[in-house]
Order: sequence, then structure tokens, then C-alpha cells
Amino acid sequence: MVFPAAVIMQKMKWMLALCFCVVFLLAGCAAGDVRLPTIVPLPSDTPSITLTPSAIPLPTNTLAPTPTLAPTLTPTPAPVTYTVTDQDDMFGVSLRFGVSLDALKAANPGVIPNLMSVGTILIIPITPTPVPTSSSQSDPTTTPDLFSPVRLASEPVCYPEALGGAYCFVQIENISDSAVENPTVRFSFTNNEGVALERDGILPLNVLPAQTTIPAVAYFPPPTPAEFDVAAQITDWLPVMEDDSRYLSVEVVTEPTDITPGAGFAEVAGSVRIPEGQAEYVWVLGVVYDGSGQVLGLRRWEPETSPIDGSIPFSFRVYAIQGEIAELKLFVEAHALTP
Repeated sequence: MVFPAAVIMQKMKWMLALCFCVVFLLAGCAAGDVRLPTIVPLPSDTPSITLTPSAIPLPTNTLAPTPTLAPTLTPTPAPVTYTVTDQDDMFGVSLRFGVSLDALKAANPGVIPNLMSVGTILIIPITPTPVPTSSSQSDPTTTPDLFSPVRLASEPVCYPEALGGAYCFVQIENISDSAVENPTVRFSFTNNEGVALERDGILPLNVLPAQTTIPAVAYFPPPTPAEFDVAAQITDWLPVMEDDSRYLSVEVVTEPTDITPGAGFAEVAGSVRIPEGQAEYVWVLGVVYDGSGQVLGLRRWEPETSPIDGSIPFSFRVYAIQGEIAELKLFVEAHALTP
């Protein structure tokens, strides 16, 4: 079939128009294909930094530490000691320093009271320089108790010693029919200015038997007044009940007493027998007197062992502080062993 030229031209126009549209569309698509940058996420194992707010502490007022003061060291005083002489016994030493015999024994456990040799050094359980009580009393005399079974049987007497102290004695009498225990006496020194020094005196035994007189003694440590008046007063005592079993009956057998004129001591020996029971301790007290009955000195003996039963011998010397010895008397006490 042969198409006319006009038809052919018309078809060609349409073909050109169609091609133009296709080209336009392709150009529009190319112009619109704009690629945006792709955001690539970070790898999951990449550490991330997380900021956590923290509380900032406020400044506080801190007190400066108090400086610690170094303790002040107080020097320990040197112990008081005493060197035994040939006239000493442990009771006399305890009396000299105003300590109990038990305290003196405890401070010297290695010393046997009745076997002290000359030169033995005793430790005295006191502070250095014991000072007696002082007061301003101008009249140390007192009114005696008229109902007391215990009374002073002599005027007090004092003997100065070489160290500057003084021993004072006064005789105490039990006028009753029952024993009394632990009578004490207060001695008073009064000088010319009316100043009194006081010291308590003790009986060398615990018990003052009925109808018996035994001296009490006190030691005034130095310094003592060069001139003084001395007075004494009984301050205390305790009754001993009739059924009291603390003290045992004792029998004493003595040998003839050796009193050498001018020797200054009396030597006594004998034995003590306990008829029944056992004794925790036995004390034998020796007292020396001058011709007028004035006390010149005393000494207390006790055995080395305990308990004591049966018979036990004794031997010791009693020295006079001054004066001539005319007589020696013995007093004995035995304390029952505590079960």
C-alpha cells in the first residue's frame, strides 16, 4: 500500500514530537536525581563519653588539732632506809618511823625480825621526812574520863636522841577486872611559843590485862624543840569480852635476869609455854625501869616460826635510852591461830 506524501509527513511530525517528549522526560529525571550525603552511624564499639554531674563538697571549718603536752615527769623519791645497829629490833625501828610492824615486815620480806644483824638495811615504807602533826594549842591538857577503866599511871617522860628526835613514855594502868584492847595515848610537845606538836603513842601489846600497868610509847622525829613541856592523854580503848577466844593463856618461865651496872642494857632469857591451842604469834615484851620506877626503854620479842604450840625458848636484850637500869619486867601475849 502506498501512502500519500501528506500522510507520511504527518506521521513524521508525530514521531518527532514523541521523541522530544521522551528526551524531555529523561532530562528531567537526570536533573532530579540529586543524591544527598548518607549519614553513616559510628560503629557500636566506639566508646562514648558520658558526662555525669558530681557534687562539689563545700569547704568545712577544720579545727586545728590541740597540741598534746608532754607529761611532766615527777621524780620518784628515793626509798627511806635504815641501817640496823646493835641496839635495834624491828619493833623499835617501826616505832622510830611511825609505821606499823606489819608494814615494816612486808617491806622487808627477807629479814627475820629476831635475827637482824648489825648493818642490815631496812626499807621503811613511808615518804621521806615524816612530820608530826602541828597545831597552835597553848594548853594540851585535857580532862580525864572518870568512868574509863584505863588511866595514866605516871607522868609522861621524853628522852632526846642523837638524831634530834625524842622517845616519850607514859605508863597506862587498867584498873578494871577485865582486859582492854588497843589503848592509845596522844602525846603533845609544847614549846615556849605555845606551838604544840602531837603524836599518837601505842601500847607494845594489843591487850592490857586487868589490873596491869604497861607503858605506851611514841617517837617524835626530828627536829624537836630544845625546850618543851610534854603532856599525855588517853584517846581510845576497846573492851575485851569475857568469851573472846582470840587470845590464849600463856605461861612464862624466866632465868635470872642479867643487869650489868653501867652496861646500858638488861639481858633476859626463858621460855613461853602455851597450855592449850596453837598461837599465830607470841610476843614477849621487856621493859626496863630506873630506881624510881621510871621507864627507860623497852623491846618486844617474837619467834621466827608460826604457828606456835607447846613451849618455845626466848632470849634478848633490852636497852635503856638513858639512865641506870634497876629493874626489868616481862609481859606476854599470844594470839590464837585463826582457823
